[in-house]
Amino acid sequence: MERLKDSVQPDYQATSPRTPLRINEPSNDSASPSTNANARSPNFETGAPQNAGINVLTAAVFVAGEMAGSGVLALPKAVVDSGWIGIFIVIICCINAGYGGSRLGECWAILEERYPEYRGNTRNPYATIAERAVGKWGSYLVSVCMQITLFGASIVYLLLAAQLVQDLLIVVFPSVGFCWWFLIFAVGLIPAMWLGSPKDFWLVGVGALLSTTVAVVFIATQMLIDGLNLEKLPRHRPHSFKEFFLAFGTILFAFGGASTFPTIQNDMVHREKFSKSVMIAFIAITGLYSPLVIGGYYIYGDSIQPNVVMSLSHTTLVSLANIAMAIHLILAFLIIINPVCQDLEEMLQVPPEFCLKRCIVRTCMIMLMIIVGATVPRFSKILSLVGGSTITLTTFVLPNYFYLKLSDQRAPNWPVREVPLHMRVYMYELIGIGLVGGCCSTYSALIDMVGPDSFTKPCYWPN
Repeated sequence: MERLKDSVQPDYQATSPRTPLRINEPSNDSASPSTNANARSPNFETGAPQNAGINVLTAAVFVAGEMAGSGVLALPKAVVDSGWIGIFIVIICCINAGYGGSRLGECWAILEERYPEYRGNTRNPYATIAERAVGKWGSYLVSVCMQITLFGASIVYLLLAAQLVQDLLIVVFPSVGFCWWFLIFAVGLIPAMWLGSPKDFWLVGVGALLSTTVAVVFIATQMLIDGLNLEKLPRHRPHSFKEFFLAFGTILFAFGGASTFPTIQNDMVHREKFSKSVMIAFIAITGLYSPLVIGGYYIYGDSIQPNVVMSLSHTTLVSLANIAMAIHLILAFLIIINPVCQDLEEMLQVPPEFCLKRCIVRTCMIMLMIIVGATVPRFSKILSLVGGSTITLTTFVLPNYFYLKLSDQRAPNWPVREVPLHMRVYMYELIGIGLVGGCCSTYSALIDMVGPDSFTKPCYWPN
């Protein structure tokens, strides 16, 4: 796929390397043309160093901010449906997803190390990693998975935001239903969709993480209050094979932000430090998820709703949590839909700067999201299907596979990268578990969607 650059000419970038990245073996001076450790990509027009970009902490905020929203609301129900073992599955998935994210960061480090043309900005970094690792078919596979994953996740975020606001304002606007709120949010976000990439709206990432943190504090506090007022222990019934893997797909979805990782990394000043950003982000995410997952299982049990907020007692704390989560979902939507927009614009050869073509393409994307969301207005169905299929591939399977393939490639002027045996075994285990678990979750989600009792009336269906 043709690579378009955001701010400098491709032929000029090839002679303007960024800081070289860490590798396992000492670097050879002939590893790549021009490897000055202090070199930065200069501005094409002025010749001045190009220092624009986000730092390690800001990248961590973006990673945590775009991932935490749906997990905060949906994970408690998923853990209940998967049984007590679901608590441990959440922890394991968090560790493995974080490791996969760090492998993606190392993959891009390898590309910058070997190919000078990638030391500038790239619109579709994940697809570029795939192409260099396995060829064109990998690039096409990643592009399709990213489009499906982030497109589906974006719809889920809008549906959740609409549900929260409807519950919050039902007394004030009793005649405005869930579907109308979904339409209002989708149309209202069109102008914000026209922004370029994460570095153009870094405050969105900060706001997304802060609003999630505030919501978690309110939700956890209300959970504790409800728990203290329990008259009897919650019921936990045995769950079927299908219910378990539907829940597993939801858990995978909660850690499915890897599709956006290379795009965020590409906006960093020091891209070689992206693994540190991933580690910080996943520690924060674990801290956000843990109290809600444990509280949901032991306080509400089988009575818990797909959106945990709907299970809480209706108090001022819950209203504040709804407001904070709605803000988060809207802000996180802008982060996760951005790579989809950039990848689509790359295919359609839309100029990288702000222009009418960008506005048209992104507006059309919102229109398509409205159609899909209005047709399948139950977010849990989309969540399980996407989590079990494309998210499993892009978060747990492909990052490890691409890293192994790139590390095994050899050329006379490339530094040698050796993968220790224990790491290689661990990554192949992740690939195998991801494929098996993802297939089972996808099958369960498809059966659930086409089952006779699973029909959900579309928003445009006549009453």
